[in-house]
Amino acid sequence: MAFHRALLRRVGRSSRPLRVFARIIGPGFLSGMAGNDPSAVTTYSVDGAMVGYGHLWLMLLSTPLYYAVQFACAKIGRVSQRGLSQVLRDYYGRPIAGFVTLLLVISNQALIGADLAAIGSGLELVTGLKWFWFVGPVALVLWYLTVYRDFESFKKIFLVLSLAFLSYVLTTFFAHASWHAVLLNTFFPQFHLDFANVSSAIALLGATISPYSMFWQAQVEPLQKRLGSVRQQLWAAMLDVASGTCSGNLVSFFIIICTSATVFVHHQYITSAADAARVLEPLAGPLARYLFAIGLVGSGIMALPVLVSSTSYAVAGTFGWQSGHSNHPWRDIRFYLVFTAALLAGLVMALLGIDPIGLIFWANIVAGMLAPLLVIILIVIGRNRTIMHDQRFSLAHTLALVLIALILIVPLSLLLYLYCTK
Repeated sequence: MAFHRALLRRVGRSSRPLRVFARIIGPGFLSGMAGNDPSAVTTYSVDGAMVGYGHLWLMLLSTPLYYAVQFACAKIGRVSQRGLSQVLRDYYGRPIAGFVTLLLVISNQALIGADLAAIGSGLELVTGLKWFWFVGPVALVLWYLTVYRDFESFKKIFLVLSLAFLSYVLTTFFAHASWHAVLLNTFFPQFHLDFANVSSAIALLGATISPYSMFWQAQVEPLQKRLGSVRQQLWAAMLDVASGTCSGNLVSFFIIICTSATVFVHHQYITSAADAARVLEPLAGPLARYLFAIGLVGSGIMALPVLVSSTSYAVAGTFGWQSGHSNHPWRDIRFYLVFTAALLAGLVMALLGIDPIGLIFWANIVAGMLAPLLVIILIVIGRNRTIMHDQRFSLAHTLALVLIALILIVPLSLLLYLYCTK
């Protein structure tokens, strides 16, 4: 607690709070903000266009749940000094680690392809050229930046790019949103048990409590500088994770409000990036497409390195390979080969001609199906005394994770029932 208060005093005294914040934040903030990748932004936009304000209560509910999941991953990484796939391999066997990693890779590949297509769609809005001309050069640039730039450089880039999300917050005050409906749907859950609503809710939860964020959070925690005791490190991790989950979900909340106020109320649908750009017209008018393009491209540049790296970390951990971004990538050649292969596979998927909006939406449904399994795995690991020593998950933390797993499983069960009976 003393360490936590010292951090807050340091921020309060600083004449340059942003610089101090940049020193404190780490993988928790980046995970939370990178969670608003192009696929997530599109999913939230599609959700707002389909059901209006109806799922705002899910964003409120998911914020503390998302925090509980990400802090669980951070705690496992800090205490065990391993990533999730390494823990599963070392303590539960390679077959289990391999099975979970396979599911993650399938989920991630759909998202990588979707995000590359989304970045291309953003550049199409600006240039008028078809989006598929951009995905190859974008993949190459991101590969170079991730392989040859260090973590601190990415933190600075991500902090700047995250400012693009402020456009959604500002737009809500120009879009004539119904604030009565916003408050009503935020604090009083609305249930509509039809296939469109349930599938949209699953996609929304999959975009928020994303499997790749869990893997990446646990994996990069051991790479952070160790300041003080384990307990003091966990306090710092709590602040880091809270900054990311609250900031990320606040942006998501406003994206849904914007889309509801500009698309849903006019009974329109989102079928392309141009449709999604209309969300920002109340703020920017004719410049909306450029503002949306900046947000889409910026969020993609922010998220794709995290997304692809989580695949590499998971595969490397399963097979016991050396892993981690460094200034000498040839030392961890297998880690970077997996990274390159995942990016290339996503590039091929993006170029197959699949509808980008549909691919994005269904990719997050797949992520929503994997998420409850990973939460259950977190509970098993977090309660294991051999792994966690005297830092096992508390009873309250465990119950919160059990609740999260149930909340994620219920809509999946409803979706299966609705699919079988329609």
